[in-house]
Amino acid sequence: MATAPSLITEEGLRVYLNAHSVEYTDVKLLTGGTANYVYRVTLTDGPPVIYKHAAPYLSSNTSFAFDHARMDYEDSALEILTHMLAEALPESNVHAVGWYSYDREQKLLCIEDGGDRDLKHAYPDYKLDILEIGKDIGEWIATLHLTSTRTSLSLTDEQDLKANNPIAVNIYRHSYHNLHLAFSEYNHDVKFAEYINEEFGSRLQAENECVCHGDFWPGNVLVKPKDRETSATLTVVDWEMTRRGNSATDVGQFACEAFLLDRFRGGRGLRRAFLSSYVDVRERKAIKGKSEIGREWVRRMAVHWAVHVAYWPTRVEWTDREGTQKLVDLGVEVMKAAVDGNWEALKSSELFKDVAEVWSGVWERI
Repeated sequence: MATAPSLITEEGLRVYLNAHSVEYTDVKLLTGGTANYVYRVTLTDGPPVIYKHAAPYLSSNTSFAFDHARMDYEDSALEILTHMLAEALPESNVHAVGWYSYDREQKLLCIEDGGDRDLKHAYPDYKLDILEIGKDIGEWIATLHLTSTRTSLSLTDEQDLKANNPIAVNIYRHSYHNLHLAFSEYNHDVKFAEYINEEFGSRLQAENECVCHGDFWPGNVLVKPKDRETSATLTVVDWEMTRRGNSATDVGQFACEAFLLDRFRGGRGLRRAFLSSYVDVRERKAIKGKSEIGREWVRRMAVHWAVHVAYWPTRVEWTDREGTQKLVDLGVEVMKAAVDGNWEALKSSELFKDVAEVWSGVWERI
């Protein structure tokens, strides 16, 4: 029996493609990611496609073990969700990346090529209507959350709503587990960080409202401007951290990254447009109160936003030391307001700034 080719090099993927009679003219390893080996393959007949291979370690650090079953979950999520979301929002500018094929044994996924530029890097482009983009993304992720409450992520039983992606659940708690490091470095109470991890980080194990993308931020939204228009086609990628969880975590993560872009890359209103659109969809589509956003959802979203803003800028550079201190301070303030139920302080915080009118129904219920 022939030895399977190594898929961690361009030559290895060429051997694989040749063995599977895939006709192509070029294979290029893409850079920028940390987890997987991602290639753009130019086909002889047709548009280019992306091949994504998961090894049992990080592509950026081969000594760091990382369960390659993560690609099974991305495959499963895309097979289920791509069509479901397209049916729910047929006219949307946003879509989940298209699925073409999956070799489970080789952990090799073939998907649509959404382009080279993600929203984080496209944000300063003034030819793009960032407010429209934020609105479209808010509507799309709200629709994912509302339509997937009965969608299983089990790899063996499509009726099992309790099964989850354990890899994603564990990885997603990283910022909670390590929040104490940011608190210690920037002179805040480490015990409060530990409390946040114990009280809110622990919930990731049990939260089971709907399907969450699991790594929902502008870096995982690819942007292709439409011809002669300010709007764009938006492709949501990197679904390997998909899990069943609390919709508030997707919203908190994206809103935080949007806030950072607004604060440091031009103040174009992405956070405001995203949050306003999201809550508008959730409020309009609420059925007998079941889908309404209430007190605990707002608390959960605010805490997640605050953990993200207090931790990740200490690891990913956005500003200088003084600026980072202000971000950590802000995160601590919002965490304390959420924990204490100080809703007036939350309403006036950077998280909810300029969205009070759209969120009025939420605040009235709280």
